[in-house]
Amino acid sequence: MNIPMINLKEQFRLVKKDILKNIYEILSEQKLILGKYCSLLEKTIADYVGVRHAITCANGTDALILSLMALGIKEGDEVITTPYTFFATASSIALVGARPVFVDVKKDDLNIDPKLIINGITSRTKAIIVVHLFGKLCDMDEIVKIGKKNGIYIIEDMAQSLGAQYAGKKAGSFGDIAALSFYPTKNLGGIGEGGMVITDRDDLGEKVKKLRVHGMGMNTYHHEMIGINSRLDEIKAAALFVKFPYLEEWNRKRQANARFYSEKLKDLPITLPPVPDDGTHIFHHYVIKTQQRDDLQAFLKENGIQTGIYYPVPLHLQECFKYLGYSEGSFPISEDAAKTSLALPIYPELKKKEKEYIIKKIREFFTSQTKATRQEFIDKSRSILHNS
Repeated sequence: MNIPMINLKEQFRLVKKDILKNIYEILSEQKLILGKYCSLLEKTIADYVGVRHAITCANGTDALILSLMALGIKEGDEVITTPYTFFATASSIALVGARPVFVDVKKDDLNIDPKLIINGITSRTKAIIVVHLFGKLCDMDEIVKIGKKNGIYIIEDMAQSLGAQYAGKKAGSFGDIAALSFYPTKNLGGIGEGGMVITDRDDLGEKVKKLRVHGMGMNTYHHEMIGINSRLDEIKAAALFVKFPYLEEWNRKRQANARFYSEKLKDLPITLPPVPDDGTHIFHHYVIKTQQRDDLQAFLKENGIQTGIYYPVPLHLQECFKYLGYSEGSFPISEDAAKTSLALPIYPELKKKEKEYIIKKIREFFTSQTKATRQEFIDKSRSILHNS
């Protein structure tokens, strides 16, 4: 059996006819950038999240950069975030001239720990970027209180969490502004790069609309501010518009897959992710933790099961962030997660026999009858990884 980490081909079969129809329309009319489908997608997502503004852009990284620019974050400012996240969360801060300030994550869901945020606040702190990691909402009640008390903006990095909700509010509606990614592997993934900025604030919404087109307002070639070129193609917007109606169903299937895994793996020496039943987790990834992570990954690969490591090097230990002055041991929970975390296939199209096969092979790894048999598995798996 061969099970990928994500099956984009299977998903495309479901929406292929409508996507190709829209693409033919766009190419026939030659309205290629920021047209009808971008507007439809923006209104659809804004209504879904429950905010007044959704502004498409070229990718999720630009969405973060545009959010920071709209808030006026600049050189000399500090922005608090987590070191256990995708690189763009922190690089966007650096790219606008500000300084990333890291605080550690919680052990259970690996989201930023609100209790530690206070320790990172200084007179230069202008914003907090929270990351709803792997599709799990952060403790937004506490974080919003911290922001209001200290006069600090809240930016939601919701690249992995479109559809996650708490108490009737969806990811992207808690803070001042939010950044969304439509990278193909996301829960709502496009047919290429794509992003969006989401906000309920009129001032920020209007500013982002200008910033994404070189700072232009209504008058072409008249620039009110220095912006960037970050526009979403109509073809990509049209594909996302076709796929959006399936998002809730796809998220439910991910949650069902997560419950299946957790039930079948609960007696093994593995740390499992929380599986809440309140919609706060939509499982972009299902991430387990084990001290035998590398050996388990190699064993599963040998048996045709692809897995992922998110993320092998926490950001404070990345070469490019040495100037921040952090060292190994600065954020022990993030560092442990980087060494022990393994993502299992969780995509909605995952078949029952595939899930059962994954469970079977994980149990086989952990319940080998003798130490000799276990060592044989490990040695063989290491050899495969070395030669792959």
